[in-house]
Amino acid sequence: MSQAADAIRNLISPLLPGWRVQFGRWIDGAPTDRFAVIRPVGGMPASLVRRPAFTLMLIGAVGDAASVPDLKANTIVEAMRASSGSIVSMTPGEPVFFATDDGRPVIEISISTITN
Repeated sequence: MSQAADAIRNLISPLLPGWRVQFGRWIDGAPTDRFAVIRPVGGMPASLVRRPAFTLMLIGAVGDAASVPDLKANTIVEAMRASSGSIVSMTPGEPVFFATDDGRPVIEISISTITN
């Protein structure tokens, strides 16, 4: 995992008590579990200043209202705006809502980072 992915994980984990944080892909568990999945999506060409990009999916449990991951997403966006942790910059995009096939609410956030 890259420095930027570690910084994202370190920032969001304390904000998501009880959520299962995963990297790369969502591996489902019990339908009552909530998941946060950090996925790399590339970024600008590698150079002296690196700009890796990610998405963060917040997947609610079966029966959760759409507001459950949405409230967490807003908390995370504000935390990223306040601090980039151990990297130069962490910039969240606007959260987007969708649902899984079994109706679980999902919020996805794009995250641009700058590392050195």
